[in-house]
Amino acid sequence: MAVAKELTDLKLQIRVADGTTSAGAAKIKSLSYSNIKLDATDQELMDAGKAIVGMTNYPLAGIRCVLTNDMSDNG
Repeated sequence: MAVAKELTDLKLQIRVADGTTSAGAAKIKSLSYSNIKLDATDQELMDAGKAIVGMTNYPLAGIRCVLTNDMSDNG
């Protein structure tokens, strides 16, 4: 039985350094963006994340893509 998977949602999560905790660990803040084009390339997502961070006063700590898929049996 084959399983079909369809991408239904894509969120861009930009992680920025926001100081340190009282214990001295890095404090990370997440900036989340929804309604991203499902056919956006990895390069486009990276470029968008860097451009958004460029408009803030925070240093970039990482960029994540959160994918949501619907799965069904094709049987």
